[in-house]
Amino acid sequence: MPLFLQAVITSNGVLTPKFEYIEKLRERREKAQIMQKSGVKRVLLLGSGYVSGPVVEYLTRDKKIQVTVASALLRQAEVLAAKYPNTIPVTLDVSSQEARLDSLVQDHDLVISMLPYSFHPMVAKHCIKRKVNMVTASYLSPAMKELQSSVEQAGITIVNEMGLDPGIDHMLAMKCIDQAKAGGCTVESYISFCGGLPAPECSDNPLRYKFSWSPYGVLLNTISPAVFLKDNQVVNIPAGGSLMDSTLSLDFFPGFNLEGFPNRDSTKYIEPYGIQTAHTLIRGTLRYQGFSKAMSSFIKLGLINNEPCPTLQTSSSPVSWKALLCKQMGLSSSIPQEAFQEAVYERVGRDDDKMESLRWFEMLSDEPVPPADSVLAALAKHLEAKLSFDKGEQDMIILRNDVGLRHPSGELETKHISLVVYGDPGGFSAMAKTVGYPAAIAARMVLDGEISTKGLVVPMTQDIYGPALERLQREGLHFMSKSTFHK
Repeated sequence: MPLFLQAVITSNGVLTPKFEYIEKLRERREKAQIMQKSGVKRVLLLGSGYVSGPVVEYLTRDKKIQVTVASALLRQAEVLAAKYPNTIPVTLDVSSQEARLDSLVQDHDLVISMLPYSFHPMVAKHCIKRKVNMVTASYLSPAMKELQSSVEQAGITIVNEMGLDPGIDHMLAMKCIDQAKAGGCTVESYISFCGGLPAPECSDNPLRYKFSWSPYGVLLNTISPAVFLKDNQVVNIPAGGSLMDSTLSLDFFPGFNLEGFPNRDSTKYIEPYGIQTAHTLIRGTLRYQGFSKAMSSFIKLGLINNEPCPTLQTSSSPVSWKALLCKQMGLSSSIPQEAFQEAVYERVGRDDDKMESLRWFEMLSDEPVPPADSVLAALAKHLEAKLSFDKGEQDMIILRNDVGLRHPSGELETKHISLVVYGDPGGFSAMAKTVGYPAAIAARMVLDGEISTKGLVVPMTQDIYGPALERLQREGLHFMSKSTFHK
């Protein structure tokens, strides 16, 4: 066989026999390493991204727990595993190695999926097949809900929504609501806002925002529809960008200069929270003031568009931002600069701040647009390059629940429950701590039999939120609670 053919790793997307053999050898070696120790509980962590650090750190404090970090990015998994005892890095691309996933699930007592939520149902099916418990920090999606009876029949527990939002927000809400009901109070309103932000000193850009990961999802959310309940009226905000015109100025921490906008469908929490008596229910996203204004200029210029865009898919002849904006606005790309600027100014409502924001992002210039499948994907790449955290910069999360309670005496009280967490320079980010620690705590609770309910579980009952909130406080996540009484 010619030498160059011997060096071919894949052919038609399949490993050639020589490299398939090497792959099998490596998998056997990894399995031997995973199974080497006896008397340990084995946890399979899927994903080695920035929120995985606190999960491994928390679990490996117990010498009787061994963690396998499985990632498509083996080097990232190796760096993470090298920091902690009893941690083994393995390579796994869930999207293309389902048989390998199944084999790994079989060798573990519990799986924590920190993958994008769209992968959870596939992972859950293997957990059902192998009768292995599972934890995620993501919303309980319709695709996951369909597995409810299979999960129960398998006699396993799958804990969902065990991160920050969803997760800590549910636990703080239910603790307050359950205590209020026990005291004979009626819940009249529930307003919750949560956001991951740069620390104030790092918010020096028109969006007042920075990204720890791809901005694609954050950008797409800005054109989502939203539904909430206000003064017994169901309010619908249509998809397409009206959300950024529906922001509220929030003054509960005046020093932070915050704004917020509603999240998806808040009304679906009336039943699970048991607050049918509430006239107002809003769950929303927090940002610094200025975010919605800058974002609305992108929307008005047609940049939040995820339809395929062939002109951007080739890197051989890059398009400039000016040419792309001309295309989106139906203008000739040879339009004089002054006329171009005037057309953009008109499109953004003759708003000087929005124009200044576009200039800051160099989007009125001949700067090339990054190659991408869509205009939205190109904008995400552009913002990621301009708005990533620099070394030593901190992030911050703010969570605020305001719960209106009517006492049996007729008195109205508003409970203000707040959580503010800063990232540690050189250590874990605030987002990593507030997503990773709840997931790790839930994993321990399942391993130790504290959570024993079979089926799909969310942290809305006292047996889960009680111990979990207490343990989060020990990790330095301190919740503040104050009350305002209204006459």
